Amino acid sequence: MELINKNPFFFYIKMFRKEFLTGLFFLLITNALDAYYPFILKDAIDQISSGQPGENLFYTALQFFALMSTLAATRFLWRTIFGKYHTYSAEDLRDKIFSHLKTLGPRFFAKNPIGELMSLITNDVQAVRQALGGGLLTLVDGVSIIILVLPMMIYLNADWTWKTLIFLPAVPFLISKVMKLIYSSFKIQQDRLSDVAAFSQELISGIRVVKGFAQEDNRLIKYNIESRKLEDASNKVSKIDALFMPIMEFGVASGSVILLLLISKTPELEAISIGSIVAFQRFIHKMVWPMSALGFSMSQIQKGMASFSRIEKFLKEVTDIPNDGKLQLEEIKTITVENLSFKYPDTDVYALKNINFEIKQGETVGIVGPVGSGKTTLINLIARLHPKTEGEIYYNSLPSHDFDQLSFYNKVSLVPQEAFLFSDTIEENISFGLPQVLKQEYLNSLTNTVDIYHEVNDLEHQFKSQLGERGVNLSGGQKQRLTIARSLAMNSDLIILDDSLSAVDLKTENKIKSELSKIGYRTKIIVTHRLSSILKADKIIVVCAGQIEAIGNHESLLQNSSTYKKMAEIQGYLPQELA
Repeated sequence: MELINKNPFFFYIKMFRKEFLTGLFFLLITNALDAYYPFILKDAIDQISSGQPGENLFYTALQFFALMSTLAATRFLWRTIFGKYHTYSAEDLRDKIFSHLKTLGPRFFAKNPIGELMSLITNDVQAVRQALGGGLLTLVDGVSIIILVLPMMIYLNADWTWKTLIFLPAVPFLISKVMKLIYSSFKIQQDRLSDVAAFSQELISGIRVVKGFAQEDNRLIKYNIESRKLEDASNKVSKIDALFMPIMEFGVASGSVILLLLISKTPELEAISIGSIVAFQRFIHKMVWPMSALGFSMSQIQKGMASFSRIEKFLKEVTDIPNDGKLQLEEIKTITVENLSFKYPDTDVYALKNINFEIKQGETVGIVGPVGSGKTTLINLIARLHPKTEGEIYYNSLPSHDFDQLSFYNKVSLVPQEAFLFSDTIEENISFGLPQVLKQEYLNSLTNTVDIYHEVNDLEHQFKSQLGERGVNLSGGQKQRLTIARSLAMNSDLIILDDSLSAVDLKTENKIKSELSKIGYRTKIIVTHRLSSILKADKIIVVCAGQIEAIGNHESLLQNSSTYKKMAEIQGYLPQELA
């Protein structure tokens, strides 16, 4: 990914220079024509006041019409072409954020709320876009008008020009003062907006818990507190921003008053044509916009740079799971875990300690243990979703990090504890990760394997039925079975089920196990609290307090593992002679 290197303006002007320069060309043509039309207006008024023939006025009117028509065309062109420049820039920036987001590991997501990241990719990108587009454009527009109009004012009357614009030099000084206040205030506003977005996202996601504990009023109070912080920050920015127009307009609009005073004290008033006075007055009004434009553009640019500083900080985040591997993982024949130990960041307590075992191709391996024993941590390490800290995990006798991430993830399917489905059709959810939607025959086969085929067909639109957010219109067991079907559709060599059958009944569980056992060429790791899921596994790994207590089959573990024996007793799988 090409880095922006601190200045988004130079970066995106270079990247989209064709759109930028073409739009800029038509903008300058527009301003040149706009600056010239007061002279045509002057000629028309002078022709009327001096009683010239109507034919002369007719030609002047045609000239004015031609100029204004051309002006309308060039104004349309620069707005549409320049619009492409900042639209493309915002799209590229969003792509960079999203691409970088995909590379980051669990450590980053653990410390950054989802709402804040959503604010970054929407509100902050929009603020940068406004700086790249409206801010930069308005700055160029204002400067070019000054460059074009000021000489014409001097041409009409140099003495009037410097006297009517006498307050102009004070404006840049006032602008710089306001700019510093806007930069710091807008950055605080964006931070408060991220806080509200994060709180709102968490509140909506956990709305069932909120209602279940009757905490609606308490959550509303907390939401109002966060919202009030955003309101105060926004009002502060608005108050500072509101200073621009008075500052800008006072310096230039006062020129109209000065012009009238100058005219009133001119001895040879008859020598000044009415057309010249009207044209000069038009030029004074045209100078109001550049001064306002400079203030507006600097405000937008400062806001954009405040947002870009947040984006830049994000883009500098380093992933804890770098993709340094070069090898392609063609097939998983063996998985070997040697002396693996792991502890989460900011803690000295080991979640796993000195783990050793081996899995061969086609084996079904169960992992059991008490809550918090490290089962999920272990499979996340096997699936390369956490960075290892000590020891090694080998695939086909090679360290896992020697393999390219994409080729590795294509061979490993992980069904997590929490079933996640997208707001899409059932067929799209099952086909997720594949280049195209699966054919109906294969969809039927997969849903039969996970025993949900008949339930899908009972829906009004069957496989084209639209799911709600996170599959909210399905039961927990239905969601789990669809996520298993999705993992099977990937045709990967290793399938990891992390307590993925906890929400299905025993009959459905037995049918799914029976179907999965027929896929002999795939290696399966099943993490569970229900021994019924792994009674016939090739080997069962018992994890307790972050360490392996024992490895074996069901019968041997009843003899060698107190943890497993206790679980079997509770669940009714302990033979009478061992009771």
